[in-house]
Amino acid sequence: MKNSGNVFMEYAILVDVTKCIGCRSCQVSCKRWNDLPGESTTQKSDWTNPPELSYTTYTHIRFNLDYDEGSDTTAWRFLNWRCMHCKNPACLDACPVDAIVKTTEGAVVIKEDRCIGCKYCISACPFEIPQYDSETEKVSKCHMCFDRIPTKEPTCVQGCPTDALYFDERSKILDMAAQRKAEINGYIYGDIDNKPLGGTSFIYVADVNLKSLGIPEVGERTSLAIPAMVNAKLLLVPAVAGGLLYLTAWRKKRMEGK
Repeated sequence: MKNSGNVFMEYAILVDVTKCIGCRSCQVSCKRWNDLPGESTTQKSDWTNPPELSYTTYTHIRFNLDYDEGSDTTAWRFLNWRCMHCKNPACLDACPVDAIVKTTEGAVVIKEDRCIGCKYCISACPFEIPQYDSETEKVSKCHMCFDRIPTKEPTCVQGCPTDALYFDERSKILDMAAQRKAEINGYIYGDIDNKPLGGTSFIYVADVNLKSLGIPEVGERTSLAIPAMVNAKLLLVPAVAGGLLYLTAWRKKRMEGK
């Protein structure tokens, strides 16, 4: 990481799928830095473990085995999966209590002390990232180690032994992604070729179309349906409560008049 010293600089992470060896060092580093407990899991047939994100697992490696019939060869591709830290986060727009914020450095962060567990962010996120915990009744996800930026790179980047993850100013990451795409005749996801929700702070580059690795196709704009639903429900609660108070007071006054 080349730190410019400007705390208001927007940062991003380049995820180079061609360099990932599936060692899961990023998962371990994330657990250690955030003091997250391990999980009791069962090994899946495709080797992905843990099998998915959870309240206490912010990042995980998806194992993808591709078979080429023409050459009769197979190849592993590993996808580092976690919050995309969108430029225009759908989760932030959907949260009715401002528990989700976007920092000036680009990280999308859930303030768990404000979270009321309504799960609107879960419904809104097209990547299915936020995870709910029934015991705490809170939602959590990767926060891009916002508490380390900009003096230190995110812990997953620091723990990667093959430079499959690289952290820098967002403009430089986009330039690196374009250069790497040209070198491998590959594909980019997160910006340049596409801009899901206005672009993301996790930029993927691979030698295959990233949709084939399970990343969904997402439009540029945030749906207004969820925020509209949230606002309608928030308005309905005080209206109903006010109506009940009025009826109670009216009935009491009427009884006293008899």
